[in-house]
Amino acid sequence: MTSARRNHRAPSRPLPPGAADCHLHVFGPFDRYPLAAERVYNVEEAPLEEHERVKQVVGLERTVLVQASGYGNDNRCLLDALGRLGARGRGVAVLDTATPDRELERLHAAGVRGLRLNLYTQKDRYAGDAARWLADFEKLVAGAGWHLQCFCEPATLVALEPALERARVDIVIDHMGLPEAAAGIGQPGFQALLRLLKTGRTWVKLAGADRVARASGELRDAAPYMQALVAARPDRLVWGSDWPNIGFHARGRAHGPQILPYRPIDAGELLDVLIEAVPDAATRAGILAGNPQRLYGF
Repeated sequence: MTSARRNHRAPSRPLPPGAADCHLHVFGPFDRYPLAAERVYNVEEAPLEEHERVKQVVGLERTVLVQASGYGNDNRCLLDALGRLGARGRGVAVLDTATPDRELERLHAAGVRGLRLNLYTQKDRYAGDAARWLADFEKLVAGAGWHLQCFCEPATLVALEPALERARVDIVIDHMGLPEAAAGIGQPGFQALLRLLKTGRTWVKLAGADRVARASGELRDAAPYMQALVAARPDRLVWGSDWPNIGFHARGRAHGPQILPYRPIDAGELLDVLIEAVPDAATRAGILAGNPQRLYGF
């Protein structure tokens, strides 16, 4: 049994029909889909079947797979999982800027609806002007009708705000923009995120509550940030578990064979943080089901 297989409980309220986990990763089997040579961590396998069990326990029906940084731009593992999910699955891939249109068409047919630009754990790969990378990838996905998903630290979000505001494609920001819970709602990166959200072209993932509350370890410390995002644009929010919850790690290259353990986070507890932060059932149903339906085209 891998550390990705752990106990989860049902949330305190039932989830709406069509509820989606909009941020998770799958790994393996490594004999078919080995990790990339250049990566920032080593992990155990985390097969799709394990996440399907989590979905059954907590009441989720749909899945949005996000290409993990450990696979670089080798999307084969993601595509294999999408093939098994069928209409219940969508994907966010990682590609090079020179990817031809025929490859985008192939990925679209497989269920891919977005491209991820990881300026956080893969910062070295996207060295130089982040706004230029943003523009290059925006141009790539525009013709496919995809969105561009950005993972970056708050300072980068502040620097990119003008470019993101001008974007001609929908932008999805990972993990609530990675605010620090102790710094308060007024911190510059989070305020930039709220401004972007109010433009109506930016989406935000209510994922990574444990990342926001990293200093305290109390998942509920992320609730005020969820509430502020809901107050700004509840129709532009989706939820994700970040399963299998890769352990915190230093950015850079993986050194040696050490395995980075998965964090023992209960998906039911994560959903209860959302339920506490968003007590209105209709608003929660939008975040969990209606908004993903529109963003990913289920």
